Amino acid sequence: MAYDRRDDRRERVEYEVIKTDVVNYGNNKFLEIARKKVKGGENENEFVSISKGYFTPDGGKKYKEGLGFPADQKIVDDIVAKLSSVLQA
Repeated sequence: MAYDRRDDRRERVEYEVIKTDVVNYGNNKFLEIARKKVKGGENENEFVSISKGYFTPDGGKKYKEGLGFPADQKIVDDIVAKLSSVLQA
């Protein structure tokens, strides 16, 4: 899956979704964790995104908010450790 984004400050770039997984929670809500690649422009970079959203009545996805960070294993490990730490009483 690929999609385009236009930014007035940069040339046109394309985002390629490499892998995605969904965590359903609450009533019709989800978190989507995805690994994506920015293609085009000067560099091709991979990043991880965590997007929050909900399912529409027809079963589609509506995205509300998101967070992105480099696809670096050290960063991912640190985030996982911090989440585990926060959840411990």
